[in-house]
Amino acid sequence: MPLVFAAIAPHGSEIVSQLTDDPALMATTRAAMQELGRRFAAAKIDTIVVLTPHGIVVEGALSISGTRHAAGIVGEPDGKHIKVAFESDLVFTAALQTECEKVTIPLARLVGDDSKEKAVLPLDWGAVIPLWFTAHPLTHPRPQTVIVAPDRSLPRETLVRFGVALARCAAATPKRIALIASCDLGHAHDPDGPYGFSPVSAEHDGKMCAAIVSEDLGSLLEWEEAFLEDAKVDAFWQTIILAGALGHTLLTGELLSYEAPTYFGMAVAVYEAP
Repeated sequence: MPLVFAAIAPHGSEIVSQLTDDPALMATTRAAMQELGRRFAAAKIDTIVVLTPHGIVVEGALSISGTRHAAGIVGEPDGKHIKVAFESDLVFTAALQTECEKVTIPLARLVGDDSKEKAVLPLDWGAVIPLWFTAHPLTHPRPQTVIVAPDRSLPRETLVRFGVALARCAAATPKRIALIASCDLGHAHDPDGPYGFSPVSAEHDGKMCAAIVSEDLGSLLEWEEAFLEDAKVDAFWQTIILAGALGHTLLTGELLSYEAPTYFGMAVAVYEAP
């Protein structure tokens, strides 16, 4: 069936209450992510596809999980931390790989040194944080996962076509598939932050929120590289994949929250059947 659920979800670690020393920090985003989790649970998802900017990247390709298991930890193992573990949906992964081969989209399957039955894909914080609020709380049964990390050098058109291919594969399976674009927005909101200050971060975040509200993620394709560089983003590539998928799916978007409480901005948006 067509994609039944999609979202834009940030991945700042302090969104998670177990990882912060200040519960007031990122409280707006935390509440929105909890609401996202409630809606995700109601959608009864079989498989969740997560687009992460911080995963294992293969030059000139989109990497995709090809191991039976995926697991990750965020925080310090001997201190505050969270950890998640999932089974991968290798059937959906294989179907997506076949579809990408048909339309010449470079997709690299990560299988590990051991057999795919025993190997475990390490999950980065870009995958762990969204999964913590969506699939992790569910146990009967817990959704399977597919993890994708795009190489940022890929042409925009390739990323959009991958989103279309993903939507087509979802439509060809009876499974209920969700797509999550893991995205933080501008990273230059604070002069004391690691990327310094640029007013372009706020401009970028405003345009992103406007595109979500107007359901016009396709407008991102017109954004110039210099604009993205000045804003210091990690959301763009996942979002245009999402735009490609949404162009072939009847889902309606809603912006649940936006804030920039530290040096980076965060938006939470959900896409559901009307």
